[in-house]
Amino acid sequence: MAKDAELDRLKAAQDLAFQRKQTAHQAQQHAWEAKTSAREALNRAHEAKQSAYTNQDATWQDCQRVRSSNGPRIEQLNTQQERAFENMKSAFDSASAAHDRRDGASASSYASQGHAYKTESQGYVAERRQLVEAIRTARAKHEASKPAFQRAKDDFNSAKNTFDAAKTNHDRAQVEFKRAKAEFDQAAKAFKARLDLVKAQNTKKANDKRSIAERAGVPYQYRDDIWVSKEDSDGSINIYFGGAGRSDGPGHGHYTLDRNGNVTYKREPYDSHGVQNFQEAEGAALLYIRSARRDHQPLATNEHGGVFHRRSDNGNTVLHITQYFADNYHVSWDATSIGNVNIHWTNKNVPKWHSDRFTPPSDAIL
Repeated sequence: MAKDAELDRLKAAQDLAFQRKQTAHQAQQHAWEAKTSAREALNRAHEAKQSAYTNQDATWQDCQRVRSSNGPRIEQLNTQQERAFENMKSAFDSASAAHDRRDGASASSYASQGHAYKTESQGYVAERRQLVEAIRTARAKHEASKPAFQRAKDDFNSAKNTFDAAKTNHDRAQVEFKRAKAEFDQAAKAFKARLDLVKAQNTKKANDKRSIAERAGVPYQYRDDIWVSKEDSDGSINIYFGGAGRSDGPGHGHYTLDRNGNVTYKREPYDSHGVQNFQEAEGAALLYIRSARRDHQPLATNEHGGVFHRRSDNGNTVLHITQYFADNYHVSWDATSIGNVNIHWTNKNVPKWHSDRFTPPSDAIL
């Protein structure tokens, strides 16, 4: 495919946009992985918090149950103990009074009652102490569960902050990826549109070149690989084909069409260069050959004067033509009734005695 600067620019822009999209995709993927990891940590922290809450709530419920169960009994024991204490005090007071009256029997009886009430009171106190201790133990368990729940709450809040930050970062990366993808899609669309246009243009050029080759009569097997050069000065078209390595490579064939579509030069691949390849009327001679060289146009004919006559070897008078070029190469020939003869090149860049003095230039057609 022929080079196209705009297509190359759009391809470079597409490649750059693709790289940005890939970078954004990787950033989004890393952000997603960080968000997923943070979510898993948040879930674990939530489960730990719920477990700690369940344990704290269980201790609170147990504390409330013990308090509800023991509280009324403690109140009852307080009343009973107070009554037993008062009875004990009254009995001991009566025993003291009987003792003062020297009533030993009554004193002993009251004393026995007093000790009985004392034992009863102490029993109430002991039971109450056990019930109060049970409440204290349940409350202590509940208080002990609070720090674990608080730590679990703090861990959950920390995990929640980490997750929120990861989510924000992922959302930002997702927006950046969508923007980069949209830019890539736009660049890819522009590149494809230009590629389709260039392909269409190349197809048209190939079809145009093939049409020119067909019109010139280029052999069929070469028509898909030709090089066409148009001369703006005279409207002629040069067609090169069949060379080694490329259409105009070594040994190439060469056809020339004039502006009217007539074949004026025809050389098949690996045929020799020479005037015999010019497609002129039989016996005609040429006084000016524009296509003597592939890459150079002649500056003029005879830098020292016009076409001049000279005497040939057989004594006849012939026209001698010399064309010269900007790189100091000359080509000369005799125009005769049988065509151009004695064609030879001169390299004015080297001395007369040099071996390359009469070697044709590399782009010589004649």
